[in-house]
Amino acid sequence: MADLFLVPTTGGEPKRLTFDNRPIFGATWTPDGRDIVFDSWRGGLSSLWRTSASGGTPRPLAGVGVNAGSPSISPKGNQLAYTQWLYNESIWRVDLIDDKHGRRPTGLVISGKGMTARPDFSPDGKKIAFESGRSGYSEIWICDSDGSNCAQATSLHGWAANARWSPDGRYIAFEFHPQEHSEVGVVEVAGGLPRLIPTFPGADNGGPSWSRDGHWIYFFSNRGGGSFQLWKVPASGGSPVQVTKNAGAHGVESADGRSLLYSKAEVPGIWKMPLSGGEETLVLDQPGTWWDWALARNGIYFISYSKKAPFTATLEFYEFATHRIIHISTLDKASQGLAVSPDGRSILYARVESSESNIMLVKNFH
Repeated sequence: MADLFLVPTTGGEPKRLTFDNRPIFGATWTPDGRDIVFDSWRGGLSSLWRTSASGGTPRPLAGVGVNAGSPSISPKGNQLAYTQWLYNESIWRVDLIDDKHGRRPTGLVISGKGMTARPDFSPDGKKIAFESGRSGYSEIWICDSDGSNCAQATSLHGWAANARWSPDGRYIAFEFHPQEHSEVGVVEVAGGLPRLIPTFPGADNGGPSWSRDGHWIYFFSNRGGGSFQLWKVPASGGSPVQVTKNAGAHGVESADGRSLLYSKAEVPGIWKMPLSGGEETLVLDQPGTWWDWALARNGIYFISYSKKAPFTATLEFYEFATHRIIHISTLDKASQGLAVSPDGRSILYARVESSESNIMLVKNFH
């Protein structure tokens, strides 16, 4: 995450121009030195914005669209060049013969232009929630498990992600970036306005998951700075309770509700700790990303990436009983999220189908 700062060439204290805590990949001055054009996710997906060097509220550049970045203005100031990314992501399914044996992907489940990531099965396995940029913003969507009857669950015109179903299937918890910091929201599946869960103002809060009884929502927070820790808050509202002490980014309760398994943002691996109290133990030194794993009753499914060219990704299963890692399926493209169906018969994963970038030119820029 990043923001835009201005510092005199002669030295001095930096002046903060934006307060979004959003990715920024490029910025450029207007020739008169009065304004700065930059890319940001502040309005949802990445686009171009303009702000005064003296400070103030950034303004969107009209006509640019989303997935835009790396701006550059010509010396005369009458032309603007920028990069626009074009990519497509889809959700695929792997059917399982049993815990240890998979079949080839059965085919496309959900397709769409732009970002489609991190699916989650409903408790009855009949629905799929996921994040998608098909509306021009990252929002939470719901489809039937075969990819039909898709409907938008949030219309926040921002950046909503990491959808997680409640155990009774009535609600979806999600991560939302309204302004400078991320928050945790809940929306009723039957309809209604999303509401924010009490977390920590002035901190980044996200990665929600539900306790098995539905009474608590786990989330990560960097309250006070430093590493993310896992907390839990009553789903009905109340004060958060700290869970981890040595970092945590995404936690899932075990099937019996006695333990919490979780990954960390800064190091690969999955840890386990008893919810009644006690020290954490390392269960698995994979996956490399905190979101590419899913907990099943008898083990953990995860995606492993090759560290050397050519690129390969594999779906693996770590079996609790034997501590063995079992190969399930080979994936030919990068993934963004993993989910296992309640009956343990299917795996969902989002993959990048294609990506490219073009150089765009705006003439008569002013």
